[in-house]
Amino acid sequence: MSFRIRLHPAVVDDLAAIGRLVADYAGAEAADRRLSRIHETIRTLAETPMKGSIRDDIAPDLRAIPAGRKAVIAFTVDEANREVLVHAISYAGSDWITRSRARKF
Repeated sequence: MSFRIRLHPAVVDDLAAIGRLVADYAGAEAADRRLSRIHETIRTLAETPMKGSIRDDIAPDLRAIPAGRKAVIAFTVDEANREVLVHAISYAGSDWITRSRARKF
């Protein structure tokens, strides 16, 4: 049975910033490809939510997985409600740790 994916409201801003960053140095098509890879990685969490590195040192039950070559998706899994909660998405070394700590559902 699949898990529902919920994005923190600020994740929309994360994705927009990634799109602008990639478009500025590699063009709009490259930005679209990167964002598509990130979205595809997020979709895989519906079927395999327990993957990734557990990062309790950052926040309780936080997990992190790579998405493509330079992105990181930080999320938690709410097993009782069968939800994956995406807290932050970073790209090219941006500070996903601070954002993940600050963003609560």
